[in-house]
Amino acid sequence: MTPRRSRLPKVWIWTSIGLIGSVVLGLAWWQQQLPSRLRNAVQRDELERCLQLGSQLAALRQLKPQEQALLGDCLRQQAQRSWAEQRWRAALDQQRGLVLRSANPAIEERQLQAWRDQIRQRALDLFQQGQAREALNLLQLSGETRFPSGQQLHSALAENWAANRYAFSRAGEAAGSEQWWQALDQLNQLDHPWWQNQATPLRGRVESQAAALQKANNPKDSHGEQGGMTVPDLLLDAAVRHHLSEGLSAWMAFQQACAELGGQVLEEGPESSCRR
Repeated sequence: MTPRRSRLPKVWIWTSIGLIGSVVLGLAWWQQQLPSRLRNAVQRDELERCLQLGSQLAALRQLKPQEQALLGDCLRQQAQRSWAEQRWRAALDQQRGLVLRSANPAIEERQLQAWRDQIRQRALDLFQQGQAREALNLLQLSGETRFPSGQQLHSALAENWAANRYAFSRAGEAAGSEQWWQALDQLNQLDHPWWQNQATPLRGRVESQAAALQKANNPKDSHGEQGGMTVPDLLLDAAVRHHLSEGLSAWMAFQQACAELGGQVLEEGPESSCRR
């Protein structure tokens, strides 16, 4: 007798072919539907839906120029909406995607750089106002620290803030120990406007005590015979350096420092002095 062959393998084969055919037909039908659905999503301002459909269509075939333009409009509107809602990282990443997809990437790149510049300027403004934590958080939340330039700015701001905080603390400790010259040296290392303002009362006390200390140690001024007492050099130098850190020119810093210390600038040949 000839053994009977099972028909099960044939059933499996035809079932598999049927399933594959159904999937192929389904994908073909969906691919035909996607362009119209994409246009409808744009018309209804459904940005998330637009981006989703555009990605699906791009995965199935190369986008046509008109479809690329529609997807670009979706990305642009989504990026602008994210920026307006202060979702900085999302806006910047969406704009980067637009740079890659746009037919005119130079325009989109300029917008991306403009937004990045605004983020950095905002961080610098916050930092100058004494809001260091907010400035550093902005750089992190916007994703700028993922790139070398943003990481360098973040590190520079953090290091500057830490250095000013340390100098202010050391100045307070030195003043508490009546080490006036050491305190003045630490105060002169402050180069951040917020910390300089915080140190104003302490600076006034330290400069007054340092001047009294130098006067006690030098009761007779070597230029006393020329009329008037010379303002102590160490005190004058400290005040000059303070004003130089504020951006004044050397001459303006000298004049301002002399006036603050109760002196007058006197011209003595090629040199100038500050006398009371």
